[in-house]
Amino acid sequence: MNKSNEIENYLSHMGHTKQTIKSYMYAIKNFLQSNPEAEIYKYKDILNYLNEKVKDFSNSDIKNGILAAVKKYYDFLIDIGLRNDHPCKTLILSKRRNRDIIHQDLFTTAELEMLMEREERYEILKLKSRTLISILIYQGITAGEVANIKVSNVDLDNGTLYIKGTGKTTSRHLELIPKQYRIIDRYINETRKKLISTKTDRLLVGKLGTPVTVDDVNYMVSTYKSLFPDRNLNALTIRMSVISNWLNEKRLPLEQVQLMAGHRWISATIRYRYTPLEEQREMINKFHPLR
Repeated sequence: MNKSNEIENYLSHMGHTKQTIKSYMYAIKNFLQSNPEAEIYKYKDILNYLNEKVKDFSNSDIKNGILAAVKKYYDFLIDIGLRNDHPCKTLILSKRRNRDIIHQDLFTTAELEMLMEREERYEILKLKSRTLISILIYQGITAGEVANIKVSNVDLDNGTLYIKGTGKTTSRHLELIPKQYRIIDRYINETRKKLISTKTDRLLVGKLGTPVTVDDVNYMVSTYKSLFPDRNLNALTIRMSVISNWLNEKRLPLEQVQLMAGHRWISATIRYRYTPLEEQREMINKFHPLR
């Protein structure tokens, strides 16, 4: 088995999708072809490569995609014992990295829906958990917005969920999907009535009967990490994935996604647009064609 096949098998074993593996392998092959001694590279060597080879690309998706692939290559070398250090694990390309959307780190709609299938330890909490998770993966709201939902914000007759605006997001009415109706209806009329131990209008209450907090939402999501052990699953990456999927999987209009996401500025939504793999390849080949 050649090195290329070994890397591909490693990426597959780590749980990456076929699309992500294809993208990583293309960038790794470009990297290795122009850097035959990459196996022994140090931080400055990789930094020089990125400065020279990646500066042609203004699209942050492409630049960060190449860096992500290079990092996976060194993860592989560590895994097979050829290195005991990672030369570029902490390397970033821009001081604005927190503004960049690294699409390889996000989850597809199908992957997010896997969260709905997990078995629950306590039967009484099953509908509460599924209600919470369904709102995260279908409405794409923040952990704080989830915690603040009131029972009166749920309109099952019209199939909508009202989200109150915050300092960072706008108020909006979001459509519930059909599979949520029965889950949320049963939670409100059965589970919530059994759990609640204090007077509150909050929709979600925990096993002690008190309203869930932002910390509770984040903790609950963290208990699902075993489904994706090699990836960063949290309430924020779920929201980012949902917004990205609205734009790139479902091809919803940009302005519609802005309203659904509660973004105050269209620029916040635009950054979720993904450059298709074929377009990335064309741009890479334009500057650094494989010989």
